Amino acid sequence: MNIGKIHKIQLDEVTAYLAGVIAGDGHISKGTKSKVDFSKDYRIVIDGINREYLKHVCALIKEVIKTKSLVKTKKPAFERKQELFSFQFRNKSFYYFLTKDLGIPAGKKCFSVSIPSQIFTSLDLQKAFLAGLFDTDGGIRGSSIGFTSASEKLLDGTSQILYNLGISHKREVWLNKKYSQRYYGLKIAPQDIDKLLKNLPVRNMEKLNSIIHYAGVPERSNGAVLLRVQA
Repeated sequence: MNIGKIHKIQLDEVTAYLAGVIAGDGHISKGTKSKVDFSKDYRIVIDGINREYLKHVCALIKEVIKTKSLVKTKKPAFERKQELFSFQFRNKSFYYFLTKDLGIPAGKKCFSVSIPSQIFTSLDLQKAFLAGLFDTDGGIRGSSIGFTSASEKLLDGTSQILYNLGISHKREVWLNKKYSQRYYGLKIAPQDIDKLLKNLPVRNMEKLNSIIHYAGVPERSNGAVLLRVQA
């Protein structure tokens, strides 16, 4: 497959949003194309349960690069019965924009991903990145909304953006006993939910409507042990 020459991709509100999407629910290949083809694999994958939203992300990516890739149905894992969709493409320019220009890790990133420093150069970029992260990784947290991650650095940056937007929130740390792994969370102050959603250029309308409908549902236990809560 000819993935083309490298072209400089500019950081703007669209590419900042896409970077947030990939930081949240994307995967950047770290390997080679196959066991017999040892050339670098420039594959980028975004999975999700909402086909229409993934089609929207696909259209945004096609505003930035040329690709014929489409959203496809993905066979669910054995323990997961819910239908899953996937959009994957290969593009050298976008791959290096993410990994070299922005520093988003290839391979397993859940513990090490952080918000790229370039995002903090403007408030509009911060809003766009956080919208992409929220559309993929945000959701209901107790009687409010927020973020959860295994990466403390990602939540540190998220907290900084919320502070820059004047959004009150609390931070949490808990231990998942099953995996003996710490997780980090942010919970938006209930009085600032509307302020946050009005500030972020969110695009996942199904999630937004779900959040508006279910924001008052009590948080369900996940077998975790809460370690710390701080304002």
